[in-house]
This record gives sequence, structure tokens and C-alpha cells, in this order.
Amino acid sequence: MTATVAPVVSVEDLRRAYRAAAAGEFRNPHRAPPLPAEPAANGPTPVDWSPAVGERVVLVVSACGGAGASTVALGLATAGGDARVVECCTVAASGLAGASTAEMGITPDGWVRGTRDTVLIERRSDRVPSLAAMPAPSASTRPLAVIDCAADADLLVASPGWLGDLARTNSCVVLVSRASGPGLRRLEAAVGLFGAGRVRGVVVGAPKRWPRQLEHQLGPQVRQLRADSRLALVPLDSRLAVEGITTDPLPASLLAAVSSVLESVEGTSR
Repeated sequence: MTATVAPVVSVEDLRRAYRAAAAGEFRNPHRAPPLPAEPAANGPTPVDWSPAVGERVVLVVSACGGAGASTVALGLATAGGDARVVECCTVAASGLAGASTAEMGITPDGWVRGTRDTVLIERRSDRVPSLAAMPAPSASTRPLAVIDCAADADLLVASPGWLGDLARTNSCVVLVSRASGPGLRRLEAAVGLFGAGRVRGVVVGAPKRWPRQLEHQLGPQVRQLRADSRLALVPLDSRLAVEGITTDPLPASLLAAVSSVLESVEGTSR
């Protein structure tokens, strides 16, 4: 009778396996992003969109729920000056409904337009059933478009239509997450999904110095973002946490953090 010898697995091997599973890497950490899903036969026809000539596009994606992606998107547009934010979510989920200081009405294709200093804000006035059905942004002459999308990253990358195409091809994706163990694990997974080379990370609610518990939650790809100065830390703002975005000015600490992100992607275009 031949005895079976169990393989010896070290504690470090188990840690690596856990981190890979949490990041969605499994056996192939360099897997290609999923192909866009085929639209259902009776579903909406995916919409196409291309930015105007000379229009830079920055895609802002929430790596976890309630991360503050809309706040970061508005901060990027504010730092950019002559810019617009296009919030891509159904009307009930808007985080920018109270951000405009002046309303400009609704476009024929359903975009509610408002202004805030030099920033144009566009958000939906209706319920949008899916990412593929998201109407294309209106034509614009502004040089910077910040596309705010709070959809699940896996669904976004696999989605047909202009939003999914942007997620798969845009040269700059800003991933926003929270300073928590689950938030950092979701950020690690999202970086792998979009490809680290085009990602800038923003962690909201970050302390000045990482607690040991959070430091241990940083995955290898997020650590590399930090080493490459592509990870911005935004301290928690108690007013924003309670009230959300209003017409009040954004915190100076937020604008300073996102300004560094924008400077790192100057010249970024589709």
C-alpha cells in the first residue's frame, strides 16, 4: 500500500492565496478584462459615444459602495476649471442633485444641466434600466469631461455600449475606495480588472498614517500605485459624510488631493 504524502503549505502560501482570491486573481492574476456581454435580443440597443476632438476624458469609478466617487469626480472637474461632470446613474441614485448653484433645464435627450462656478454638471432626469441603455453625453466644447460611474466594476467592464467601451479603452481610470479592509480589497481587485498601467487610486477617509491593520490589507497592486505616486489619500470630512454634496465649497484637502491626480494625467485623452 502506497502512502499518500500531503503537500506542505506554508502560512505565507495561504496568505498569498487568500489575497489573490480577495483580489479576484485566482490562478491567473494577469487575466484579460472580460469581453463585453452580448445584448439581449429584446434589450436596449447599446449606445455609442465619442468625445469631441481635443476633449480629455477621465473616467471615475467607485470600487465599493458609498466610496465618494461623485465627490471625487466633482473635485476633479473643479480642479480642471473649464470642465464638465457627466453623472452616469439612474435619477434616484444621483449624488450630484444638490451640487449645482444654477439650473439650466433638461436637454431633449434627458440630461439635467446645471452649473457650479466654471463646472457644468450633467445628470439624468429619468430611470435608466442598464449601463448599456445609458444615453450618450451631450455635445460639449469644454476641454475636460469627467465621467462619473458608480456601477460595479465587473459589470461595467463587461457592459456593451459607450460606458463599457470607455471602461475598457480609456487611458485614465480613477478608482475610488474607502479606507477600510473591505474597501482596500475591492480596490486591489478593481486595479487588476482595469489594468494598473492606466489606473489612479483615491482612498477616501484615509488617516495621515496607515494603521497597522490597514497596512496589512494593502495588496501588491495598490502598494505599487502608492510607490508610483498614483494613490491619493483624501481625509474624512464630517460635513460631507453627513450632508453629502451641497452648494457649499468642496473641502480644500479634497481639492488638493484630486489636483495631484489631475496633474498626473495632464494630456490624457481617449
